[in-house]
Amino acid sequence: MPELDEHGQPHPAINYRRNLTKATESLLGLCRGLLADQRLSAEEIVFLDTWLRENEIVEHQWPGSVIAERVRQVMADGVVSTEESEDLQQTLEQILGGGFDEGVVSGNATSLPLDDAEAVEVDGSTFCFTGKFIFGPRRKCEDAVVSLGGEVAPRVTKAIDYLVIGALASRDWAHTSHGRKIEAALDHKEKGREILIIGEEMWADHISRK
Repeated sequence: MPELDEHGQPHPAINYRRNLTKATESLLGLCRGLLADQRLSAEEIVFLDTWLRENEIVEHQWPGSVIAERVRQVMADGVVSTEESEDLQQTLEQILGGGFDEGVVSGNATSLPLDDAEAVEVDGSTFCFTGKFIFGPRRKCEDAVVSLGGEVAPRVTKAIDYLVIGALASRDWAHTSHGRKIEAALDHKEKGREILIIGEEMWADHISRK
């Protein structure tokens, strides 16, 4: 795609991606600032909610889509409880890659055998989920796939197309229950089955664009 349109102006699609990238970087910087004192107050959540409403473009890709939805859930009744504040703080810490001991964001877990898929085709494909997800409970992830014409499977078989690993993947994944699913997928791949193993970020980024 040329960077300039027929009038010599930046192509709209390129402008959009630049604005989206800039907004996402600003959102992550804002979240880091809010978490600098290792607590998230009700006032800070209200401020974050206002910022998100003024910068709706960040909802068009992960992790902005997840952050915006979680903030909306907290603000739904107009009251921010201590439990909601702590839960949102944990979510933001997980997305930023810090503040937790048991997992790492899958994009940084270089030991995970993730495939570099150019696109994620949901409609007509079968997905299996494993691990813990920032997007929400596994049932929520499965519902998102079904709503877009895909199918879900509770375990890895040669019939699945994608195995999606939650962003909170154990460093010792090979010795966990979700590690067994990963190993099963790898075994099918070695036998010639075209199963793609992808991280939550790639999957959620595609879902958020639908």
